[in-house]
Amino acid sequence: MTGESSDDNDRDLILSMRMDAMLNSSPASFLSIVGALIAVYVYWTPSVAFGLIAWLTCIVAVALTNLLSTLLYARGLPSGWNARSWARFVCVMHLLSGLTWGVGGGWMLSFANEHQALVTVSIGLAAVTVSIPSVVHLPAYNLFQLPIFWSYAVGALFSSLQFGWPIAIGFFLLGAFAIVIGRVLGYQLATALRLSIENRRLAQHLAERSAALEVANRELEIESHTDPLTGLANRRRLMSFARALRGRCAVMILDIDHFKSYNDTFGHVEGDACLVTVAKTLIGSVRPEHDLVARLGGEEFAVVLSDVGQEGALERAEAIRANVQALQTSGPQRLRRRVTVSIGVSTREADRPKSLSDLMEEADAAVYRAKSEGRNQVCFDDRPQAQDVA
Repeated sequence: MTGESSDDNDRDLILSMRMDAMLNSSPASFLSIVGALIAVYVYWTPSVAFGLIAWLTCIVAVALTNLLSTLLYARGLPSGWNARSWARFVCVMHLLSGLTWGVGGGWMLSFANEHQALVTVSIGLAAVTVSIPSVVHLPAYNLFQLPIFWSYAVGALFSSLQFGWPIAIGFFLLGAFAIVIGRVLGYQLATALRLSIENRRLAQHLAERSAALEVANRELEIESHTDPLTGLANRRRLMSFARALRGRCAVMILDIDHFKSYNDTFGHVEGDACLVTVAKTLIGSVRPEHDLVARLGGEEFAVVLSDVGQEGALERAEAIRANVQALQTSGPQRLRRRVTVSIGVSTREADRPKSLSDLMEEADAAVYRAKSEGRNQVCFDDRPQAQDVA
């Protein structure tokens, strides 16, 4: 059922594209008025004046209706009409137009002299040529072409022209060949329209896949630089951020004191909750637009501060230590007991270049010293900066 529904949608879409092509070419109907005026001028005599005026009136009425239909179609009127409704209307108008041109032209050929016949044939062939775009909708094309060719054939057959019967045969054969040619061209155009629809769908599908791939790549990029538990930067992101820094900066390494005991006592779920809580505290204690907080692994974290000297780094480290220590009593997060951190700090001055590995090594040595001297303190260059032993 899904395949049948898709085929129906394709047919409706192709029909709508055909109507777009046909109705947008309707302004060419104005040329039919010009051709009809020329024919009336060439054939005008009192004996046929009434017939010429009646024929001209029909030509003008059909042309104006076609022009009006183009305006209505462009505005989506009537609102209840779909592509099939317009297709039926177009077929009716092409039949009326073909009959008007065919019957009128055949009638004029029946009493035309050689010069008048030449004008009639020229105008009729011009009308047929102008209508070739209607081959996009084969029924309408045939309903216009055949009445003209075969009515001209009848008119030439009953005329007094010297070569009336060969002309009649020629028009009859032209009508037959018009059907064959129209069928071939119509099939090719229909195939082109189907390919256009498939290409449009393919382009849309590729655009959707490209957008999905772009989102997936962004997510993968985020995941490749993010710790899955805490949402902090991981070691890779830390290294990239620190290496991009120029001038003075500071690196902190923080270790949660007695975390193994916390984890063993309350379980891994509570241990993970503790890590997340500490991570949020670290983020809230730095400048997110300038600094970076990362999880190195386990209960170990790192903070990189940009454009800060030794004094400022130590003040920030002490603030972080105090904020973590105060979590159990002042923080909204869940902690089962008081948690503290030991922090090691290293800095780089603008006039004394120092590599990232040197900064990490110094900070790591400083945090090791902080833990060995009682924990819950900040150390810089192996010198304790705060004491509040857990």
